[in-house]
Amino acid sequence: MSIKSIQKLKQFGIFQNHTNSNAKDFGKYNLFYGWNGSGKSTLSGVFRCIENKAHSIRFPSSEFSVSLNGEAAITQANIAESDLNVYTFNQDFIDENISWNSVVKSILLVDKEKIEEREKLEELKKKQKSDSEVHNKEAEAIKKLNTAVSKFGTSSARHMKTSLQSIDTTDSYYLNYDKRKFEAFITANHEATKADEPLLDDDKIIELTNAAKPDQKSTITFTPQTINQETFSKAKERLEDLLKTSVVSETIQRLVEYGDIRSWIETGLELHKRHDTNECEFCGNTITEVRIKQLEAHFNDDYKAFQDRLVRADGWLVSQYVQSPVLPSASDFYEEFKKEYIDSCSALEKAITTLNEDIATWHSVLKEKTGNPLETGLIVDIINKSSVTAFNDAMTAIGKVVGKHNHKSGNFEVETKKAKKQLELHYATTEVKDFGYHEKKKEVTRRTAENTTLKTTINSLDSEIRWLEDSLSNEGLGADQFNESLHKFLGRSELTLRFNPSNKGYEILRNDSDLVEGNLSEGEKTAIAFVYFITKLKENDNKMENTIVVVDDPVSSFDSNHLFHSYSFLRSNCDKAKQLFVFTHNFTYFKLMRDWFEGVNRNRQRKNPPKVPNAFFYTIQTTTSTPRSSTFMDADLSLVKYNSEYHYIFSKLYAFKDSSTLSRDDAFLTANLARKLLESFFSFKFPKHRSDISQLMTCGLNGCETTDEATKEKIYRFINKYSHSAVIEINEDSSENLLGESQNVIGDIFTWLHEVDEVHYNEMVEVVT
Repeated sequence: MSIKSIQKLKQFGIFQNHTNSNAKDFGKYNLFYGWNGSGKSTLSGVFRCIENKAHSIRFPSSEFSVSLNGEAAITQANIAESDLNVYTFNQDFIDENISWNSVVKSILLVDKEKIEEREKLEELKKKQKSDSEVHNKEAEAIKKLNTAVSKFGTSSARHMKTSLQSIDTTDSYYLNYDKRKFEAFITANHEATKADEPLLDDDKIIELTNAAKPDQKSTITFTPQTINQETFSKAKERLEDLLKTSVVSETIQRLVEYGDIRSWIETGLELHKRHDTNECEFCGNTITEVRIKQLEAHFNDDYKAFQDRLVRADGWLVSQYVQSPVLPSASDFYEEFKKEYIDSCSALEKAITTLNEDIATWHSVLKEKTGNPLETGLIVDIINKSSVTAFNDAMTAIGKVVGKHNHKSGNFEVETKKAKKQLELHYATTEVKDFGYHEKKKEVTRRTAENTTLKTTINSLDSEIRWLEDSLSNEGLGADQFNESLHKFLGRSELTLRFNPSNKGYEILRNDSDLVEGNLSEGEKTAIAFVYFITKLKENDNKMENTIVVVDDPVSSFDSNHLFHSYSFLRSNCDKAKQLFVFTHNFTYFKLMRDWFEGVNRNRQRKNPPKVPNAFFYTIQTTTSTPRSSTFMDADLSLVKYNSEYHYIFSKLYAFKDSSTLSRDDAFLTANLARKLLESFFSFKFPKHRSDISQLMTCGLNGCETTDEATKEKIYRFINKYSHSAVIEINEDSSENLLGESQNVIGDIFTWLHEVDEVHYNEMVEVVT
């Protein structure tokens, strides 16, 4: 695993808002060039954070995103989980490891002589690595499973909230339903959510949803009626007795046989008596006395009395019809009871209809008897018992619904809460079963326990490895190797390290006897720190091919001779590193590293088939505005191609010469570039005056015709005012003057160079273009 790029660097010191838009992805070898103050050490601090697995203390509000090949990016949020093997040489490393007045921290190098212990150590490390990979992979899988469970809690709570809010928009418990409430509920109802009983059908869900609504209704007054089957049994007996009864009369057979004639004759006989006439109103003939007596004998007093009895029986039977009671309105009931109430009312109406149909059948038989009182063959069936039961059951059902309604009204809060909880249990159980929550939680518990056991094994291995490393490691070996490398590096041997067990570190000695006690030159300090860092790379048998090495300006106080020592020492020790990052402001050192890296790329291109480059070059660019801000980008070709900083400066300034417009940042940059270019050019031409830019420029006027004293003064004023002026001018016109002057001054400078040394100027132009 290697570092691919730094995609984001925000509020990290001078790197206020770096993105990777102008820089290639990193390779195995990576070289950064930047002038002092551009942010090289700050950028190395990003790698130091990864090494320490901790966010920056100096920039606590910073944000960063470091992309890796084949792994998730490292950010300020997850840096503690990084397992990159990074070693960073910068001032922070020196401050943490070396006290120039007292002690240098120890170096533990593995003794190569103890072969058996080393072999066992290697076996243990392989076992630990294998187990760690399994543990980490399983931990990641458990983490994903836990994340899925956590997301389930969040999404289920959201689903539940949507469903439950439709019940009661005034209940804050459901309005603010969240993951915490959902998880607490399924914990409290752990066993219930495993079963199927809480699951409801659609009708029940609708019923409970209605039951949970917050609209309270008044109680309903209702007294159920009942019908006794015995009442109808006795009525049947009385009716049957009446149907079987007849009267003694001198009957006229034709009147017995034809009831309509009998009724007509009976009515007519009464009319004749009332009007006191014996003449037939129908035919006009005289009705004889004999015929009158014959008819009266048929309709005697017993006959009339029985007929009156039949009329009264008819009236009584009319009163036996079942009347529909006055029932409460369905709208008076809670919504969840309406269907049951309406169904009960329908059953009641059906039972009443059936009973009345049976009574009507009795009534028709009675009417037939009334029409022919002498008929004794008429019969009636008993009223069906099931009809009476149906009536009574319907009345009971209505009474129960009313009871439920009134119970809810009297215990409204308790009942609505009960309905809500039943619905909540249904929805929660549905979510749990659809996701397989209990199974996954059980799986997480099992796998976590197994992985914890594996971690215990890894920790035991780690302890054994540390014990072996301690027995194999030797501070004396560390000192010997350090001293050997330092003496080669410096070319002399008066400085040495000696291990002091009492302070668990190395003392710095001069001539093997005198403690230096801070009496070191800056070059000696740099050499000791750099050699110490390289030696530490081998500590505890660390493998270079698994190590990312970051080196920040290891040559700040070296002379030219030690530049080559530093370069050679770094190359010989770090060539096999997994990745190498080098930051420098020294152009000579940059060239040494650049040529090495370019050689690597050329060798790769000569392969068959050719391989892509794996060495890349970057520059750190800084704005001149306030506050300053830096970014890094692919190095300009001039920096990679040319052999001196002078070439680079000439190329950059020459590119600005023909620009139609310059940004404010570019304008300030031209002032710095112009001074460095003139200092370099005239110092070479007039070496006696190289310490005084004013005298150098005066010498440069000798023999010039186009460039005169006024032009020289304009250029001198320009580079002093905007580059290294002793007094910083702050006014509204300063930057506008700079933008206006830059273009003309750059042209004057190149005209002057052309006048002073035409051959040099023409060749430089040819080189940079």
